[in-house]
Amino acid sequence: MQSRYPLLKRWTADEHEQLKAMAEAGRRPDEIALALNRSEAAVRGRAWQHGIALRTVTTKRGR
Repeated sequence: MQSRYPLLKRWTADEHEQLKAMAEAGRRPDEIALALNRSEAAVRGRAWQHGIALRTVTTKRGR
């Protein structure tokens, strides 16, 4: 039987450890996503599921 989500790339234990290490080092979610070849949404989702705190990114708005 085919997978329901054929395009879903499963997380390996090594990628999970890299995510934790980079998050603890204070790397931004977009930097982590680029390093792991994942989308930023995938990184944020994985971090949220496993209780990994990510650095918050704020942007200044012009007036």
